Amino acid sequence: MIRLNFICTFKSDIVLHSSSNTEGKVEKFSYIAGSNFLGMVARAYDSFSDDAFDIFHSGKVRFLDAHILIDEQKTFHVPFSWFAPKGVSLKEAINEKELYNDHFITNEQYKEFANNEIQLKQQRNGFLTLDGNVANIQHTYTQKSAYDRKNRRSKKSAMFGYYALQKATKWSFCVELDDDKYKSNIIEILENSKRLGKSKSAEYGRVEIKYIDDEQNDFIPQELKTIEIDNKHYIFLYAYSRLALTDDMGNNSYHTSLTSLKLDEGEIDWKKSQIRTNRYTPYNTKRENRDFERLIIEKGSILAIEVQKEFDVKAYSEKIQKGIGLYLSEGQGKVVVNPSFLLSKEVSFQGKEQKTVNEHNSSLKKYGVINSWLEEQEEKKIKEYKLLKSVKEFIANHNVKNKKSQWGQIRSLCSAYITDEKIYEALFSGKMENNHKKGFLLHGMAEKKWDKQLIEDLMDEKNRRDDYHSFVKLLSIYAPKEDDKKGAEHE
Repeated sequence: MIRLNFICTFKSDIVLHSSSNTEGKVEKFSYIAGSNFLGMVARAYDSFSDDAFDIFHSGKVRFLDAHILIDEQKTFHVPFSWFAPKGVSLKEAINEKELYNDHFITNEQYKEFANNEIQLKQQRNGFLTLDGNVANIQHTYTQKSAYDRKNRRSKKSAMFGYYALQKATKWSFCVELDDDKYKSNIIEILENSKRLGKSKSAEYGRVEIKYIDDEQNDFIPQELKTIEIDNKHYIFLYAYSRLALTDDMGNNSYHTSLTSLKLDEGEIDWKKSQIRTNRYTPYNTKRENRDFERLIIEKGSILAIEVQKEFDVKAYSEKIQKGIGLYLSEGQGKVVVNPSFLLSKEVSFQGKEQKTVNEHNSSLKKYGVINSWLEEQEEKKIKEYKLLKSVKEFIANHNVKNKKSQWGQIRSLCSAYITDEKIYEALFSGKMENNHKKGFLLHGMAEKKWDKQLIEDLMDEKNRRDDYHSFVKLLSIYAPKEDDKKGAEHE
């Protein structure tokens, strides 16, 4: 099997809803379903001719889901078997060692929790790395109105809104192939794909996809032997992606059969399993019609299978490596057998630095969510104040007397180039382009009008700051205002 690894970078906000509805309660995704990448390649469906069935329908090529990257590390969805005290966030539970696997907790231990006035709650949302670093996946909400072309104004009673994943985030995904026959074609099409999600003709949907390598190693460690609990032996299946399993007749169903799990023996222990279900009806753009409704088990679900002690876990793991159930081409059916984070009562992480619990942290147990939010707001406020203070000091020490339109052009560049490196290059690149330097402040009339000391010091700020983009943007906003004040004082 060949595994092609890709990085998808958001160049704008991306709208990924689970349905096409724009009113009522809309379920928003915190990951990119593999069907999106299959769809990108399917735009060239006719060019594959007789090979189209193998790529898009047979399961020989599998477009897996994309998860957000944290510090260049891959993430996985929180398993539904994880429980933590009510009122304690996932991050706090990890730091305070209060995260438990439900299948190891006995009735007596649950009574002990109750006696200590601790109520355990299932963890359902979030993505994290193997060392316990929790992803902060945020959605921005934008309210919009349909346009009345006849009257040239907003259409009455036609308001709708979008929840969008934020730009500048990076997402990792892979494409699995049984052989390398279509490798080059898939890489070329995906790297040339620039649009993703809904409302791609408006301000949303710009992405950049890059092929990284074809490393084969699975990033989630496994225990390739049965797990003993109460003198019984189990294997645990973690749903890395959504699962569309079948019954004994081969029909998509919640009544899962052992055949659907590719097992010849064993029994599903529903008491130790933790699953969440959903249903949806996908739209097929090629046929311009909807497919049949799908019954799925959500990503993060845990299936506990009671097996014999001598069960060959390694052979079974290799057997289901390509996935189980239906719709494998769209990335569904990907499971991990006995992942490292399901093997003990108290969840542990690789290389996680344990923090001491002081009095302040203990007080968070009761009001964890509120305190956590308030602390984040306070830290954000302090950071913004420090940034504004440094901008004010920079303005006071330099000649910022330039036209508002020139500062406005810098603000526009800050909107177009959203990283520190990109905005620096846009302002100060010495690369020759059309017989002049590419950097905005280094060519044409701008080079003569701008104060040289200001330009030199603004270039030096890049090496002293980790928020250079924000600094330049704020400077472009306040500099013309300060110049107006100085002019008023002079008069």
